Amino acid sequence: MLSLCSPHVHTPYCDGQSTIDEMVQAALDAGFVSLGFSSHAVQDIDPEYCIAREKEQDYIDEVNAAQKVYEDRIRIWRGIERDSVSDADRARYEYVLGAVHYMPDGEFVMCVDGNANQLQKEIDRRYGGQGARMAIDYYQALGAYIRSYRPDIIAHFDLVMKNNRKHQLFDPQDPAVFDAARSAMEEAIQGCQVLEINTGAMVRSGAKEPYPSLPLLKHWRHLGGQVILASDCHFALHIAACYEEGLALMRAAGYREMLILGRNKELFETVPL
Repeated sequence: MLSLCSPHVHTPYCDGQSTIDEMVQAALDAGFVSLGFSSHAVQDIDPEYCIAREKEQDYIDEVNAAQKVYEDRIRIWRGIERDSVSDADRARYEYVLGAVHYMPDGEFVMCVDGNANQLQKEIDRRYGGQGARMAIDYYQALGAYIRSYRPDIIAHFDLVMKNNRKHQLFDPQDPAVFDAARSAMEEAIQGCQVLEINTGAMVRSGAKEPYPSLPLLKHWRHLGGQVILASDCHFALHIAACYEEGLALMRAAGYREMLILGRNKELFETVPL
């Protein structure tokens, strides 16, 4: 039986909708061997969607408490999803997911996975309506952040596709966009060798496949990168949503093994596919 986990799970301390206990119970029901909590780290650009500074210690304390309560049943890890605009102290956590959601420009902030109308307005304002230029900027920002910050896991590499499901903003096969994405991978792997296969957008926003796309995942494998399956869970019901599709994507890219969060002291374990 394949050992499963998710390193990407949110809580009500950010935009998650299920309690820590509810998430753990769902993970146990799904047969998980480990579980990582990764609420959005503190930042000042969009505080509604992240841990409040005054609540950060409460989040840490509650995850620590869950570790003790469930230590005989499942290994729980204390993590965060740290955006490039965050100033969170990684020393307070056992692991970090690295992500780019926001692209500030003076007084304006573009959220690549936020309100679609607002995103279009920023594309019009910054790029003269050329969504491909926005996508290229996103991939460049992501590659640079991962290389410099060196997180433990790269989160939702293709997040820029969330509002582009019908390719209304840009064509992901545009050579300039695809080359920018591959170049971002080549830069990112210098700072982190673990990429999540993120299934969250399939259940929450209608995506047809996990992040990243198969051609990009094949390039990641060519670079020697490793993969970990992640549900990006906001509702306990979705703790393992679309995992079969995620596993199929890994296998299609040529992977024969993946990482999971460790069951003991080591952050990662390798398991066969």
